[in-house]
Amino acid sequence: MSIIHRLSPTLAQKIAAGEVVTRPESVVKELVENSLDAGAQTITIVIKQAGRALIQIVDDGNGMSREDAELSLERHATSKLTDFDDLEKLRTYGFRGEALASIASVSQFELHTRRREDELGTFIKLEAGIRREIRSEACDEGTAIMVRNLFFNVPARRKFMKSEATEFTHIVDTVTRAAMSNPHVRFILVSDHDCVFDLPAFRPLPERIEQIYGSNLRRALLPVENVTQQFHLHGFISAPSFVKRVRTEQLFFVNGRPIHSSRGLSFAVSNAYEHLVEKGAFPSCFLFIDIDPAKIDVNVHPQKLEIKFEDERAIIDEVRHTLTNILQRASQQSASEGAMAPEMQMPAAINQGERARLRYPEYGTAAPSKSSGFEKIPVGKPPIPGNGTQTLDRLFGKTSQDLFGNAPSRLVPVDPQTSGDEPPIPVPPSSAAERKAISTEVFSDRPTLWQMHNKYIFCQIKSGMMIIDQHVAHERVLYERILHSLEDGSSLSQELLFPQAVELLPREVALIRELHDSLEKFGFHIRFFGGTSVVIDAVPADVKSGSEETILREMLESYEELERIGTFSSREALAAGFSCKAAIKSGDKLSQEEMHSLIEQLFQTKMPYVCPHGRPVVIKLALDELDRRFGRTPVTSMDNS
Repeated sequence: MSIIHRLSPTLAQKIAAGEVVTRPESVVKELVENSLDAGAQTITIVIKQAGRALIQIVDDGNGMSREDAELSLERHATSKLTDFDDLEKLRTYGFRGEALASIASVSQFELHTRRREDELGTFIKLEAGIRREIRSEACDEGTAIMVRNLFFNVPARRKFMKSEATEFTHIVDTVTRAAMSNPHVRFILVSDHDCVFDLPAFRPLPERIEQIYGSNLRRALLPVENVTQQFHLHGFISAPSFVKRVRTEQLFFVNGRPIHSSRGLSFAVSNAYEHLVEKGAFPSCFLFIDIDPAKIDVNVHPQKLEIKFEDERAIIDEVRHTLTNILQRASQQSASEGAMAPEMQMPAAINQGERARLRYPEYGTAAPSKSSGFEKIPVGKPPIPGNGTQTLDRLFGKTSQDLFGNAPSRLVPVDPQTSGDEPPIPVPPSSAAERKAISTEVFSDRPTLWQMHNKYIFCQIKSGMMIIDQHVAHERVLYERILHSLEDGSSLSQELLFPQAVELLPREVALIRELHDSLEKFGFHIRFFGGTSVVIDAVPADVKSGSEETILREMLESYEELERIGTFSSREALAAGFSCKAAIKSGDKLSQEEMHSLIEQLFQTKMPYVCPHGRPVVIKLALDELDRRFGRTPVTSMDNS
């Protein structure tokens, strides 16, 4: 008896659909590309529950006859190709003729379509690929497709879908790419009855970039234009002063087709900016390559996300060379004006002083001085509540409690007669010896600390010297504080007297929706104001006045990066993103009180020697090593040199 048998058509369709339809974004991509191929001038995308419940695409392109509508739902039926040679001159997005059949096989599917010359259109309804109804109907010119309950008949696939925020972000990215490569088309995206964006047609590319990514990016754009014998390169790149921590604003298009994965083009961009931006920073770019279709292969990926160039090395080298020359010319032309340098903008709240805070009127009001608001902590005694010296405006907010929510923290010896009945500070067993050593060597005498280049703190200890990176030290302190707040909700939040309305990118709004409960736990109180607008009512106590919007944006950007890397849990990624952006920076001058407070707080953390990203916080330089470097012999009773 044969053990090999033919799969049933239904099972074969479900398996094939797995190659084309991997998530709601895949459906949106295929249907939007069909609308573009049909010559649509307006495309409306409506989704519910990030595409789980509904995906509806409505266009005003060339509709289909009844015969064509029926045939379009058959596998490998297409109007784009007639023979193999057509692949070498392909100018359309679709060509395989399997998208509609694959989508219909894993959803409840409806199709409405009508050509201009027809009086009546056609309606077709399918469920799990099985035709349920077909009839003539009165409908608008063009095509409207509704996909309900995606993967309803493939529970395993539905179970492995990501959160709504993640799926929504993928949809926004796909629609954005389509809109960027087709500025002559109007795109409308509606999610759960909210209009995410409405992009008018026939606008210059810089204007569309501004509509999607904001005016700050548009002001930083540099035009790209180069025509060679092989291809035409055009588009825009950002000045080196405008960079992100993720590559979400690096878009590439070949013959109008968005390329989601191109290591070669990404390398060309990175190489051109190599000495202009720091490691881990990514400039924005929107690059279009027009090339002879015979010199590329678009049939190398199931979802057509990648292409192959006939001579990829030559293309990459030319792109890199072009971008390098543009950046050099821009730098030379604008050097005297400083146009390539980052622009410093003073936040509106900077002059509001104590009016900017409702709950903490003293926050941010200290005049520039040697002390930036840290509490002076007497040796061996905790701060006295209500004495006017609130702790650490800039570093540690408004609380004298330690990181674990206990009594005022200190690592100095305590006089039993003055300590009263205060409970002892809990110390993690794994670091008890280290804490005791630090307490003995550093805080018993409170030695003078030195700050080098407003970046590193030098501290003398009995065995030599300890060097601390102030930024990552504060980052570690904030990281563990946020994790603790997320566990028990014990954060301090400061309300804004004047709530801030902020316009965000769609993917940022989606992230806030996903993280809203966690953000509330550690101090952010945010209301949704419709579309891509939110209102910030309160922020964590560690956020400096006037930086609320900046901290929120940078935290979300860092969270995206850490989530993509996958080495952090969602909670840890959020804490790491906030701590990195809210911590003091290299270049911030600290007073003696600030430095002592920072070190005290640092050595109460569970892991004081590395920051959340793995960078070292403390370097110890032994006295024996210094003696060896200077050629000194060990000191004896006979030789006190």
